[in-house]
Amino acid sequence: MLGFNSEIAAGLSVFILGLLFFIAGLLNSVWATIFIVDYIIMAIGLATIGIGVWTAMYEKKHSLHSTEHHH
Repeated sequence: MLGFNSEIAAGLSVFILGLLFFIAGLLNSVWATIFIVDYIIMAIGLATIGIGVWTAMYEKKHSLHSTEHHH
């Protein structure tokens, strides 16, 4: 199982922020003028989540805290 690291947390919060902006655009005509920005914010959040998942998989494969001791 992958860990929940800081990149995943940050990406999730940015994605939720973009989603809230998108919902605000559905309710308010002023916010609706910047729908493209909402998509960009959500894409940045998804990309950050992807980096977090990749980092977690990489750290799982290349653990610095190995049980084998090399002298």
